[in-house]
Parts: sequence; structure tokens; C-alpha cells
Amino acid sequence: MKKIILTMMVAMISLTSFAQFGGGQGQRREMKPEDQATRRADQIKEAAKISDEQYKKVYDLFLKQAQEQQARMKEAQEKGERPQFNREDMQKQQEATTAALKEILTEEQYAAYEKAQQERRQRMGQGGGFGGGQGGGRPRGQGGPGGQRPQGQNM
Repeated sequence: MKKIILTMMVAMISLTSFAQFGGGQGQRREMKPEDQATRRADQIKEAAKISDEQYKKVYDLFLKQAQEQQARMKEAQEKGERPQFNREDMQKQQEATTAALKEILTEEQYAAYEKAQQERRQRMGQGGGFGGGQGGGRPRGQGGPGGQRPQGQNM
């Protein structure tokens, strides 16, 4: 009996420590806009073999988007709200991104980028994709219709 109680206490202490030090599911590392832009631009560079000049344009595009997203999230947090993601707005942003990339990349480069994106979605098990091609699936932390998670449901 003492062994069972002792084992349960050790397990509880371990779980508490794990959650307090960032090991819990709710913890997510926030990337700086510069890191997000670099990661996305690097993906295109690898897939489409773009020039340094094209890389700079792609990086600037993604940096601007990441900074705008960060500002929206910060504004929501300051209001004590959860950031809301409207599917239609995200679709419009994706269309704008696609149009901008088509202006920066050649047709062959864009085709190579699209092929790499499709392969990435398949590796991730997403098949289709939300937002017309970037990343697939729902944005993190979003559930239900309209991007809102039902009350009391933690993911």
C-alpha cells in the first residue's frame, strides 16, 4: 500500500513539474516574425531554386505578413480576447500571397514551389489544405465553424 501511494506521489510531482516547465500541451514557442519569414522564404528557396534578389522579395513579403499577424494577435491579447481568424480573410490573404509569389517567381519556379507544397501536405497527412496551399489544416488553436473553439474544449 505504501508503495502505491509513494508511486502515485512521484507521478503527480513529475506531471506537475513537466507542466510547469513548458512540457505541457498548452505551451507553444512563439516565433518572431523574422524567424517565420526566414523559414518560409527558405522553403521556397529550397523548392524553387530562387535568386538572392527573389529571396529578398519573398522574405519581405512573408515578414510583412508575419508582422501584421503578430500585431493582430497582440491587439487581441491587450483587449483580453482570443485572436479570431476569419476563414474568408485568410482566403483573401492566401490569394494575395499567391499573386505576389507569381509576380516574384518564374512559372517554372512557382510550379516547383507548388509541387513541394503538395508533397509537404501529403507528408503531413493533410491531403487538401486550408487556405489554398499554405500549410494545410486549420490554424493552430482553432476549432469549430468560423475559427472558434467550443467553450470548455482545450486542445
